[in-house]
Amino acid sequence: YITKPVDMSVLLLKVKTFYRIYEQNRKLIEIQKALLDEIEFRRQAERKKDEFISIASHELKTPLTSVKGYMQLLERSIDKGDTNTVKRHLGKAQIQLEKLNELIADLLDISKIESGKLKFNKKYFSIDELLDNVVDIIHQSNPEFKIIRNGASSQEIYADEMRIEQVIINFLTNAIKYSPGTDEIHINLDNRGDQIYLGVRDFGIGIEPEQQKSVFDKFYRVEETAIHFQGLGIGLYISSEIIKRHGGEVGVKSKLKEGSEFYFVLPVDSGLEID
Repeated sequence: YITKPVDMSVLLLKVKTFYRIYEQNRKLIEIQKALLDEIEFRRQAERKKDEFISIASHELKTPLTSVKGYMQLLERSIDKGDTNTVKRHLGKAQIQLEKLNELIADLLDISKIESGKLKFNKKYFSIDELLDNVVDIIHQSNPEFKIIRNGASSQEIYADEMRIEQVIINFLTNAIKYSPGTDEIHINLDNRGDQIYLGVRDFGIGIEPEQQKSVFDKFYRVEETAIHFQGLGIGLYISSEIIKRHGGEVGVKSKLKEGSEFYFVLPVDSGLEID
């Protein structure tokens, strides 16, 4: 058997061809993986959207059903001339209408965010005075809760006062909602140079570490609490977008069964609006 001499040019060509095939195959595998990841992402997004539509339908239907019931009771009470009962039913119907209005406002905000039409009316205002107003609002509907303020700020900030109020109210109502068995909420305010830190601390159920990074995502609801607590999973997302578009940031610090602190850091002068 006679060994044929190796032609180095042919060998080199074969090596290059093999390497090219190998690289093409590797790239195809990467593209395939990316496509599968994209399909899974879209599937999850569709699932969340379907879940959101189902929850939204239920959340919108609940106050409407309640209002319908109170209207029927009102009709009977009016026929009987029972003024006190009429006032009581009107008050309860008003609460349900306010819930419905809040749900619709959140859905409209989502639409504005998605279409880039969320606008801000910025002006200088006192964060301390805004907190006074917000605490009064929360106390009216939750008189059993003690809201303790830590820190103060003499600075005025340049932002949309109504939208910042919306964020703080969202943080406070969530703190109350997810704190069964407790009656105390802390608001922590701190000047940090040209920034303001505001955190809302509760002593409720807390959040698992792996879920904390997702709580500001659109439609996200912590699975363990979704059964027990109502909500659309959009309040924190809207709050996050408001703060980000003021050039700030949001976050959460939490320990399971010890409570959470949802916070934002906002520039004192958020003159630059972020798209």
